[in-house]
Amino acid sequence: MTRRDLFHLAAAAAAPSHTPFEKWFLAILEGYLANLARTSPSLAVCDFQDGTIKEGSVGKSGKTYDSVTRMMPAMAAWVASGRKPSAFDVGGKRMELAAVLAETFRNALDPKHPDYWLPPPEKRQQQRQVEASIVAWSLWLASEQILPQLSAAERRNIQAWLDSCAKTPVRANNWAWFTAVNIAARLALREKWPEFSADQMFMLEDLAALDKMAAPGADGWYSDSVREQVYDYYNFWVFASHFLYWNKMVGQQYPSWRRRFEERLRAFLEKTPYFFGANGCHVLFGRSLIYRWAVLTPLVLAYEQKLWPHSPGLLRRIARANIEYQWKIGGFDAERGKLRESLTLEGTREICESYIDNGHPYWGMQAFALFLIPPRDPFWTEPEEPLPVEKRSFTVRSQGPKMLLTGEQRTGEVRWLQSINGHNAPDYRDKYTKFTYSSHFPFSILKDKTRCVWDNVLVFRDPATGAMAGRGAMLGGGLLPDGVERKWSAVLSGRKIQVTSILRVDGEFEYRRHLIEGAEGFDALEGSYPLGLSSGEEYTPLDWAGGKAIQKRGGALAALWPVSGWKTVGVEEQAGVNIVYPRAAVVTLRAALPAGGVRLESIHYASPSALPRAAVIQRLEELKRRYAGGV
Repeated sequence: MTRRDLFHLAAAAAAPSHTPFEKWFLAILEGYLANLARTSPSLAVCDFQDGTIKEGSVGKSGKTYDSVTRMMPAMAAWVASGRKPSAFDVGGKRMELAAVLAETFRNALDPKHPDYWLPPPEKRQQQRQVEASIVAWSLWLASEQILPQLSAAERRNIQAWLDSCAKTPVRANNWAWFTAVNIAARLALREKWPEFSADQMFMLEDLAALDKMAAPGADGWYSDSVREQVYDYYNFWVFASHFLYWNKMVGQQYPSWRRRFEERLRAFLEKTPYFFGANGCHVLFGRSLIYRWAVLTPLVLAYEQKLWPHSPGLLRRIARANIEYQWKIGGFDAERGKLRESLTLEGTREICESYIDNGHPYWGMQAFALFLIPPRDPFWTEPEEPLPVEKRSFTVRSQGPKMLLTGEQRTGEVRWLQSINGHNAPDYRDKYTKFTYSSHFPFSILKDKTRCVWDNVLVFRDPATGAMAGRGAMLGGGLLPDGVERKWSAVLSGRKIQVTSILRVDGEFEYRRHLIEGAEGFDALEGSYPLGLSSGEEYTPLDWAGGKAIQKRGGALAALWPVSGWKTVGVEEQAGVNIVYPRAAVVTLRAALPAGGVRLESIHYASPSALPRAAVIQRLEELKRRYAGGV
């Protein structure tokens, strides 16, 4: 009996019944199957109702293929693990899920079929290279259930399409993992199925390129760019997850590469539980946030491969709470049977990048690899354990990517501070340039070259034209004992502004100091944490010790005090810009900037469950004394 046969036998027992993971998966799957059958009887393409269609993500018929590719890994995990039910209603017909997958492969990759997915264009990167990685993984994972249903000619069609997606090198960022996994799957499949073959040397060149993206130090992070330093959740849902796909399929055949990537993965996983707030939400930061629970994918894959360094109960707590949070805020549109393209019904769709279409949110479905965990494993049977932030307050430093995570045990909030991260163009700006990001205070975003939102960030305004500018480039930065330093620049009305920002953290309080050069005649604005407001929800403005606070009835509060350089403090409400809420209130500092160097100082406080006013004011005065003179 082969190692692969043993893997399938170990996963073959029925799943524990009535878990929330089954409930969520089956709701998503049934919605998908309904939309799939409605779109085409081929089961090769799927256009979700009212969904966005992108030219690069449609097949020959003009219908979306990535909505199909991104459901495949979860479906394959369900099939490969022998979960029940195994058959579902598909367009009024009862079909085994394995047969649905086989029909998709049969039609989607047949060049003569009207819904053929088409090959990517030659000599440039394209979305099909991304999707081919998870198509290949899904095929390998459920190959025993799928490939016997297909003819040799149909298997050759699959080989030809996958091969077409691994011809052009894409080695400037995480994309190198897509071609590496595609090739790895075919190298593994050729052991039994002669129709498959792949270019091993191309894959090894991918691995060498990915190795060079590793951050300095021993934290296990990678920069998602060879041109600038970018550390974000692509470390979860590509760099880590796709290594684990590769590792499962062919890792033992390449022991030296396996050791290099596995060593970094182990270091990375040590700190991953610190990214999750007690509400279940990971700190909302960076691009592709509509991938939602894709952050869980490497965690559950690592656990299944015995690389998870924490307890089963902690992983179950993280996974259950994270999906539950996204579900409760409305991530799934039950009426249309689909995952939303925005985080919530009322949150702005500006959270979506230019590449997002109706299938893109389903990248998160890879997290349902958790069904590969055997049913009697402690993951399913042991009690959940508290998150790190539920046990104690913490500050966790990562020296390589120069970032901090802070957690407040009293409230369960987690914050993420970056000192050197790139991505400054308007499409990404607000996802990367805020001074801090929170598990409990979702940020606001405005993708406009001449207008900005200013929650948790410093921006400049030209009073003569009304044009605004935020951070345009990172010049440097680093970690401090209790915070971060950033050196950055902005360009407004053709003039370059240079800024050094110091952020020091004390629990839920932050001291911020900005040294500004070249901004004479401009206005500066800086905002508090955004206080998200649901439809009809109100807040109370409060005058506190020379600053202002805003508070919701449930206790969530954001406050801001000028220390030096700022001229006014007020409260402004913004509509249609928050990623979760329809409205957000922001305490705002303003100053008209004189000639020469300018120094602006302030103290921020935000809490999901605010301390009593007297305690806040007492701590404020202590911090003013501590930081007097800009210490």
